[in-house]
Amino acid sequence: MIRSAQDGDLPLFAWTLGLPQRTLLEVVKYCFPELGPLKLMPGKQYKAILQSVPAEHGELVAMLFANRSPHESMQHADWLAHCIAAAAMGSRHLWQDMGLGERAAVSALLQRYFEPLYRRNTGEIKWKRFLFAELASLLGKEALQPPGCAQCPQFPVCFPLSGSERT
Repeated sequence: MIRSAQDGDLPLFAWTLGLPQRTLLEVVKYCFPELGPLKLMPGKQYKAILQSVPAEHGELVAMLFANRSPHESMQHADWLAHCIAAAAMGSRHLWQDMGLGERAAVSALLQRYFEPLYRRNTGEIKWKRFLFAELASLLGKEALQPPGCAQCPQFPVCFPLSGSERT
């Protein structure tokens, strides 16, 4: 996912996962020990990037974390919640923006780390749409459309509209 952000396929903030810099370095060290010690970015630059984090990112992180599987590491669930929320701000399918090979990989991650949320998707709704629908419900909003969905060729499948709403 970080690679997608660095390649420009996600908003700039996504490569930080919306995390404080020291926590991000901890994640990178854990996931990519072969990189060795990394240097901190100047604080002003990092703070400027974090200022572009959309409000929905933090809300998605909180929702995911509140639905974490009790038997999994809280730290890993937190890191993964940040990763999923950052990828959800991309313009492609969630599995693509997470750098995964298929939708089933997202399902497996959600089932393992966020099982209560996973179980609620009984309609096989695409994950990004489902997460934003759950967030809208949690926030008491009528609807929240995920970023980039309107440009997707599958938009009419995910968001079917009656004839009068299409115009």
